[in-house]
Amino acid sequence: MTEDQLRDAILEALTEEIARRVAEKLQQLQKKALVICTGSALSFSTWLVGLQQLAEAGFRMDLYLSESACQVLDTEALCAAVPFGKVWKGRLEEAPEKLAASYPTILVPALTVNSAAKLAHCISDTPATRMISNSMMRGKNVVVSVDGCCPDNSDRPAMGYRMTDGLKAQLRRHLEQLQAYGASLTTADRFASRVIRTIQGPAVSAEAAPEQKAAPAPVAVPGEYRVEKRVLGRGDVSALPAACTLRVKQNCQITQLAAEVLQVRRIKVIREG
Repeated sequence: MTEDQLRDAILEALTEEIARRVAEKLQQLQKKALVICTGSALSFSTWLVGLQQLAEAGFRMDLYLSESACQVLDTEALCAAVPFGKVWKGRLEEAPEKLAASYPTILVPALTVNSAAKLAHCISDTPATRMISNSMMRGKNVVVSVDGCCPDNSDRPAMGYRMTDGLKAQLRRHLEQLQAYGASLTTADRFASRVIRTIQGPAVSAEAAPEQKAAPAPVAVPGEYRVEKRVLGRGDVSALPAACTLRVKQNCQITQLAAEVLQVRRIKVIREG
């Protein structure tokens, strides 16, 4: 190896190491998070475990509880299970936007139908909706568990809910709007993993920011689409309309991000042999 080659190799190694350390530092900064809970107790024990997993992964979390959250959630169990730094409840002495300003990441494990509707229509009249809406406007990491506001939650019928198709469709549109505004939607059982993937960004996970693709070509039956790929990613389904039918090969592998899009948009998947 010549002296010039050695110098180039050293510079390349130093550049890679600096880039790695900068990326690690940026990810650590993203782990400063404000957890916002509104008044939904659906899947409480599930997303509570998710928050514990995030704490173990190095997340530094503070907590805001809306007035309704204080009434329906077991706040003592929540605060005992997760090492929150600061906890705010109900009305705030300072502007909600100011409180949330220093947090790169906003986590919403409990979102009500009411709050989802307000956010979808850009109505911010509570501390929770003001902080979430403002954070989306600023392009922050906003991760929302939809268990409390999704009409397709399997726990709802057991609770006495009998929604019409029209009402369900409207509530689904609210979730689609939140996704369009930049929020990352997931379910309580996938909350921790989705948060981690969100802060890692495209440099770590190609699935985190897939290339935009056109919707798959429709098949002969209206409302049905077909994808011939062996692996189905989020980019393959992101342009599909809600409540359609997607036909895939029997052995097609569906990634977790794609599965979340299919669930939120209520897209039926049919495997063909």
